Amino acid sequence: MEVTAEMRSALMKGRMTALPPDKSNIVRIFMSSTFADMAKERNILLQKAYPELREFCQKQGLDFQVMDMRWGVRDEVVADHMTCALCLMEIDTCKRLSVGPNFVAFLGNRYGYRPIPAKIEAEELDILLKKAIELDMDTTVIKEWYLQDDNAVPAVCLLQPITSKFKYYTDMEPANESLRQKDKDGWYQVTVQLENILRTAVKAAHKEGLVTEEAQHKYIKSVTETEINRGIMQSADANQRAVIFMRNLHNIEKHVGADAVNAYLDLMDKEKLNEESQRLLEDLKGKLPSKLKNVHQYEVEWTDKGVNEDIESHASYLEQFSDDFVADLKTMIFKSLQSENEEEQNDDWFLTEVISHARFCQAKCESFCGRQEIFDAVYTYMKDTAKVNHQPFVIHGASGTGKSSIMAMLAQNAAQTCGEDLVTIIRFLGTSPHSTLIHPVLQSLCLQICEVYGIESPAERVLNNFAEIVQYLSTLLDKVSEKDRPLLILLDSLDQLSSVDRAYSLTWLPKSLPPNVHIVVSTLPDEFDLLKTLNRTIRSDKSYIQVPTLSEQVGGEILDTWLAQVQRCLTDKQREVILSAFSHCRQPLFLKLAFDEARGWKSYTPESELRVAQSARAAINLLYERLEVQHGTIFVSHTLGYIAAARNGIAEHELEDVLSLDDEVLDDVYQYWSPPNKDLVRIPPLIVTRLKYDIMEYLAERQADGKRVLQLFHRQFIECAQERYLAGDDRKARHHVLADFFLGTWSNGRKKEITMDVNGKKEYYNADRNVVPQPMKYDDNVFNRRKLNEVTFHLLHAGRMDDIFEHTLGNLNFMNNMIDAFSVKDLIEDYNMVLQVQDNLEIRLLRDAIRLIKPTLEFKAFERDAVNSLSAELVGRLSSYSSDSVRISQLLSQCLSWCSANCVARGAPSFVPHGSSFPPPGGPLRTTLAHHRDGITSIAMTPDGGYMMTAARDCTIRIYENESDVMELERTLTGHTAAIEVLAAAPNNELLVSGSLDNTIRVWNLETGRLVITMEEDHAHYQQHALLTTTMDSRKVVSPAGKVVNVWDIESGKLQFTLKGHEGAVSCLAVSYNDFDDSQYIITGAEDNTIKMWSTETGELKNTFSHHTDHLTCLKVTQDGRIVSGSKDTTLSVIDIENREVVHRLEGHSHPVYSLAITSDGKYAISGSDKVVKLWNLSKGKEVHHLQGHYGIVDCVGVTSDNKVIVSGAQDEHLNVWDFESGQLVQTLDGQAAKINAMEVTGYIVVTASTDSYYTKVWDVEQSKMKMSTPRFIDKYGIVGVTSDAGYVVYKREGSENEVNVWNSKDGKDIRTITDKDGSITYLRITQDNNCVVTGDEAGFIKLWNLNTGQLIRQLDKASGGIRCFWITRMDRYLVAVTDDNSVSAWDIDSMMLLWTRKPNCEGKITCVTMTDDRKYTAIGTDDKQILVFDNKLDKAAYILVGHQSPLTCLSVSHNQKLLASGSSGETMRVWDLGTGRLVHELYAKSPVFKGIVCLSFSYDDKYLLTGGHDRSLKMWDLETGKMVTAQYVYATITNIVANRDDIVLTTKLGYVIIEDILLPSPRPPEPEETPFSGQSDLDEAVQPVFKVRARQMKKRSHFCHIL
Repeated sequence: MEVTAEMRSALMKGRMTALPPDKSNIVRIFMSSTFADMAKERNILLQKAYPELREFCQKQGLDFQVMDMRWGVRDEVVADHMTCALCLMEIDTCKRLSVGPNFVAFLGNRYGYRPIPAKIEAEELDILLKKAIELDMDTTVIKEWYLQDDNAVPAVCLLQPITSKFKYYTDMEPANESLRQKDKDGWYQVTVQLENILRTAVKAAHKEGLVTEEAQHKYIKSVTETEINRGIMQSADANQRAVIFMRNLHNIEKHVGADAVNAYLDLMDKEKLNEESQRLLEDLKGKLPSKLKNVHQYEVEWTDKGVNEDIESHASYLEQFSDDFVADLKTMIFKSLQSENEEEQNDDWFLTEVISHARFCQAKCESFCGRQEIFDAVYTYMKDTAKVNHQPFVIHGASGTGKSSIMAMLAQNAAQTCGEDLVTIIRFLGTSPHSTLIHPVLQSLCLQICEVYGIESPAERVLNNFAEIVQYLSTLLDKVSEKDRPLLILLDSLDQLSSVDRAYSLTWLPKSLPPNVHIVVSTLPDEFDLLKTLNRTIRSDKSYIQVPTLSEQVGGEILDTWLAQVQRCLTDKQREVILSAFSHCRQPLFLKLAFDEARGWKSYTPESELRVAQSARAAINLLYERLEVQHGTIFVSHTLGYIAAARNGIAEHELEDVLSLDDEVLDDVYQYWSPPNKDLVRIPPLIVTRLKYDIMEYLAERQADGKRVLQLFHRQFIECAQERYLAGDDRKARHHVLADFFLGTWSNGRKKEITMDVNGKKEYYNADRNVVPQPMKYDDNVFNRRKLNEVTFHLLHAGRMDDIFEHTLGNLNFMNNMIDAFSVKDLIEDYNMVLQVQDNLEIRLLRDAIRLIKPTLEFKAFERDAVNSLSAELVGRLSSYSSDSVRISQLLSQCLSWCSANCVARGAPSFVPHGSSFPPPGGPLRTTLAHHRDGITSIAMTPDGGYMMTAARDCTIRIYENESDVMELERTLTGHTAAIEVLAAAPNNELLVSGSLDNTIRVWNLETGRLVITMEEDHAHYQQHALLTTTMDSRKVVSPAGKVVNVWDIESGKLQFTLKGHEGAVSCLAVSYNDFDDSQYIITGAEDNTIKMWSTETGELKNTFSHHTDHLTCLKVTQDGRIVSGSKDTTLSVIDIENREVVHRLEGHSHPVYSLAITSDGKYAISGSDKVVKLWNLSKGKEVHHLQGHYGIVDCVGVTSDNKVIVSGAQDEHLNVWDFESGQLVQTLDGQAAKINAMEVTGYIVVTASTDSYYTKVWDVEQSKMKMSTPRFIDKYGIVGVTSDAGYVVYKREGSENEVNVWNSKDGKDIRTITDKDGSITYLRITQDNNCVVTGDEAGFIKLWNLNTGQLIRQLDKASGGIRCFWITRMDRYLVAVTDDNSVSAWDIDSMMLLWTRKPNCEGKITCVTMTDDRKYTAIGTDDKQILVFDNKLDKAAYILVGHQSPLTCLSVSHNQKLLASGSSGETMRVWDLGTGRLVHELYAKSPVFKGIVCLSFSYDDKYLLTGGHDRSLKMWDLETGKMVTAQYVYATITNIVANRDDIVLTTKLGYVIIEDILLPSPRPPEPEETPFSGQSDLDEAVQPVFKVRARQMKKRSHFCHIL
């Protein structure tokens, strides 16, 4: 049914009148036929056709399921005459659910079983009885076996179960075999009598016109015809959905009496053809062609074995039959998909979601009674708040009180009460694929609101970012408020949400609603503390109503309504039993359970069998008990156990497969008969279907991972099932089978052994279970989301940690597919899930590694496959753990193999980190928050530590939740139009204040993200001092503005007063509350060297302190009422507020005090100055520790709340961690890679940020995290060189102008210092042979030093000025340098002679230089964006190369001397032809924040250009195409690139040496001494990436080469 524009419009507005059918993704075929005569056809379909169709469907994103209700079940098992009815219900289900075909029938020469009706209307049976009596027939047997049920409306007569009189009929115990046979004969005689009487009587009644032809036919037609009639004759679209295969066996009639014929013909007493059945069969066959085009007919010769695949013609027939079956079904499926795709809309998932909730709403509204007091309360709330700002309304009540039905009725009827203009949107949380996680719930809400109100839909970026969609919803509701149509949003069952995205914190729920917008939510009162959470922010009692229990009167009315709907009634006694039980538990759920029990009562049911429980939980257990009696304890307990154990429900075909893998269930099912096929053992579908229809009322269909799944429909059913069926070892056993299923352990024809006890004998089978395969991907873009989402969950609860590592969380293929199908966040959630159950070190390391990698994986600048992101990052972070962990070592092997395969697949080179290259997990760095797009100016933390906020020059504020061990982005605040310079969190933990260069102060509600108030003031002074705070009562904002301080009232947004008195700009600020006089003060420090105290209430100046002799820089107030101040005069002071006197002057710093922190107990202060941090005892006024370890001004200091750790952040880009007690430096953390000028500490979590970087670093400084990671050197000047084997780094020593250190990368230690006595070293390089360090100094000297000894080897002739930079040609023959006077000079290194000096005619400053190895060309780059190329032989400029838009930073010449590469401080690099000056390529390195190329190098073979810069990534460019072919993010500015034949050596600004191995996609002959693939002859050399062992001395071979 197509969704018309009118229907869609009505749906979106909440009008749920005409609903289209549910979309499905399953091909579900009902197989109809007689059984024994079609065994060979069934077998070939099982072996050949079904697997092919299943694979075909999977690639279309569909499931394939065959419902063959007669397979595997003996007739005597079914004694309740329900099989035919169940088959018809299953046909209807197939029609409803199947995509394309839904019905297939096989017709042979047999008409099939013709049962007598199981149910006859009492009026009709009365006619037949009278007619039988007229015909002198004894009707005693009719009256004995058909009992009248007056509870049916109209009354019916029901055929009694066979076992009601023949109790041994289904008894398969060998000891009772004779009794069973006797009962079988007895039932046969009864059947003959019943058939004779009914068929004779109905024939006579039809002749007299007392019954219709159709009524007569039902007494004689076969089950097969009944099924074909339902599946084909009653289907309007049978030609698109059904197919029939008819087989005729030639000459079979001539062989009546032969043993095999009995299975292929309808016979009487095995000797005579049943002429009536044959006539009915021919009539049926004759009717089909007029109704159905899809009819296949086959003529097959009879043999003495019937259909025999050993005969060539029969084998050919079976093959053709199977091929036709597959072809027809594929065609139907394909046409159906084509039709769906033509109708499908871009927002298909969203429309499906809306329809799903509308359908659920309709179901909940059926037969609803009462609850008017709830509706009145909601409508009153809506009326009272229609014109004002308000908060959501909360409906709460115990489980089973009918909250969902109340919400459904509100959705259905609200418009009738509140006006037809009302738009109603409802979500029954947890009932559909997109209503379990809060993120898709908000997505669908926003899309529906936008469509209804004609608002442009949010951008994909907003939709896919949780924090942004939360913020967008609030903004959207404001827009809706301005429209002329009110909006009602109903969110039912908050407790059914998943905890992902901190759903239970309810921070996503708008708490402040504008006029005309209403939100009503329902929840359980105690689940996940949701009601308490709501109470914290929705404080009015008028916003809550509790759902009471039902009155007995209403309960009776509801019971009568439900009975009428199903055309049933109860006897007076039965009704009394139900209502008596209801009086003890007056909940709708209990009443529903009691009703479902009573609807099965017949009017003749003995009173002794009228069992009703006294509570909902007891009623559920009674239901389960009844099911166990009817279907078997083992089968029911395992089936319901699997449904309850599933993470997100279980599909019907999955349940059948899982039960088919359960040996205990199969042993129970087949205890009295053998499976029909020794090579295939499965659960009979009929057995599962019978149970399913007995519990259908309590199963909810929902979508999960793109599939339709079943779940127990109510929380109490799930809890009861878990308690009853998943206790102890049963839980582990159920999860074990589910895990095997989702792993695909027994799929693809793999046989599983089983020994079953059949009739007291052991029968062994090694058989296929024919379960669906479970690849991670069905096709390129079709993921097996069910497997990805379920398998780790089941492995965990089965206790299979080894398999978790092997198949999921330690399996790279799984990790990659999980990220592609879902997200990095979802993968991390799986690790968290495991860690909640078992704290496994390796799982924790992997989880933490992926957390660290997450920002890189989510960064959109590079194609993920092009950068080997996950694999390369894991290698770079986990290599140090591989020697201690076999599991991690195995994962890294997978990573390296993946990189290799990816290199081949892409046909392009790849980088692979060689060993540990990045900060490893398990250390202090917890995560990187990379949400801003410009420098971060301020960090704030709520006093309770619940939220951390950052502000940046991108005009946004990011709010992070700090309840979990990793901060998650909660929302983004937008509204400022210029850089935000300062934040302040109010003491009440609810408000945030921001100050911006747009000259506004804004106050925000942290819980809702809504703007509370805006104040305007001049912020010109923010260039010097950006300060803000609030008073202790959170009612006023205190904002310095130059020499004055403005105090604003938050509620009104008005200026309360201005504090005037300072003669210099206010430079620091604090507020205090004093217990001794119950007063509050504003404390200000200024550039007039004074501290002033002001009354918060009046603005009156209370005191001035003038003891400092220079500008104030920082102020803090202790809890016991002391002011601690720091000043540029290098001192700190301690002021007693009560006595208003200076009690201590703290002297010891030799430079101004820039930062200050106070311990939580107020006993100590920590101060930061230039390079020094000090700890002070405030009581004694004495220095405790002098902490020296920084190399720049310390802008930030902090201390953990337990006074164990001091942290300090400085302009040297270091975060130092100190031991409080000893004063020892514990560790220097350097991941910020920018000066640290913002820091907050909460517990052991430290958050750092910089105005020079767009990201925030989150650290854990707890002692156990303080492990030294990869060794590093200290590069503060950017004057650094590295040997080509990465063994040594030479860098200018920090704190010394004329010294360089030689650092051993293996040991991570400086091994010697080289001192230049002539002046400050300005540049250095290492020669290509790795033997010498070449330095240039400010005096103009270039010197060569022995790298191994540090001795001076030679000194070149002095240059005309201080050395700015230089280039050494390959083979270390010549050197060309630029001096401070903009001259260029060249030397012969061997002779030490100055070859020439020239001063180029250029306006700009020369920034870089290079020269060809033959000295033919010299190229210089300037800061005026030009490159000058000189012909040295002609002594003149050959070319002036223009085109760069930014100053030049680096140059390089190719090995063949033909190309020149240039890099700039912008985003472009250029490659030039040195011979012609022609531009060959312009390379564009886009980065959202960092711009500028620092270094570049040609690859060993000149095919590629390697670049590194401030975008913190190494990139490789193809010089043939000019395109980037691969990249590796390295988390810091790259300062050196050394391109070797098979690897690249880098140094970074953080002081790390990184080796990137190179994988090439095409083979290259290895050098004779190198055999990287020896012993690997099974690898295909044609697709092997070339990977060569480096020539440098190494104790062990490359780890990657070893893996290959």
